Amino acid sequence: MNVNELILDKVRSLIFTDLSDGSVIGRLTKLEEPSLQTAAEGEEITDAQGALITKLFRAKTGKFTATNSLFSTDLLALQYGSDKEVADETDKIVVPVEEILTVADGKVTLSHTPLGEIKYIYKLESGQLAKKYTIGAAASASEFSISDREITVPTDVTGKIYVEYEYESSRAIRVVNNTVNFPKTVGVKVFAIFRDQCNDNLKFAGVIKAAKGKIDPSSIETALTGTGKNQFTIDFMKDYCNDDYEGTDLFSVIVAE
Repeated sequence: MNVNELILDKVRSLIFTDLSDGSVIGRLTKLEEPSLQTAAEGEEITDAQGALITKLFRAKTGKFTATNSLFSTDLLALQYGSDKEVADETDKIVVPVEEILTVADGKVTLSHTPLGEIKYIYKLESGQLAKKYTIGAAASASEFSISDREITVPTDVTGKIYVEYEYESSRAIRVVNNTVNFPKTVGVKVFAIFRDQCNDNLKFAGVIKAAKGKIDPSSIETALTGTGKNQFTIDFMKDYCNDDYEGTDLFSVIVAE
């Protein structure tokens, strides 16, 4: 098989792999406007009269840019240089939560068991925080009491109340953006589908493979809207400590039936 000009159907997915064991540490499947770019520094060699003899190139660079159309916690962790934490029954994650609850018979029930003390609740009027109440040993005109998940509101309080608290969850994830952590060097594979230009029923599998890459953290914007996008750039690097000729590769493009 010696294919040349092909139709790029789509970029199917991108995976990031751990350099130490090759395991997948992140996967993106909704990529828009993917682009593969290379550049090099050029130096003109001239004679005594300034006429161009030749031009030498060095310091080749390569990068892959794309926009992820969905909010990806894998991508966020890689951009922040952190590990995505996944909670379980042993290692739970503390989750802040707010609730608006309707008072019934002087009480409301929280959705979760609070972690630590709830110091304040607020009466809502027209959807706004109208009055603050503090916790006490027993409910009174100005204080509320709590037992496990049940809050006894202050006497004469009706309607809706607002409460903010934290709880421990075994079904949560957390991505931390720490000021001292930056993106790690990872392996990169971009999987694509090609079609034959004369017979588009004939498909080819394509892969862009880089032994080392790092997400550029110099400018990260994550749109917090339903239609928001997350643009990112991966800089490719040669495997500097690999003495084989392949160690000078920035990336390779592979097409197979």
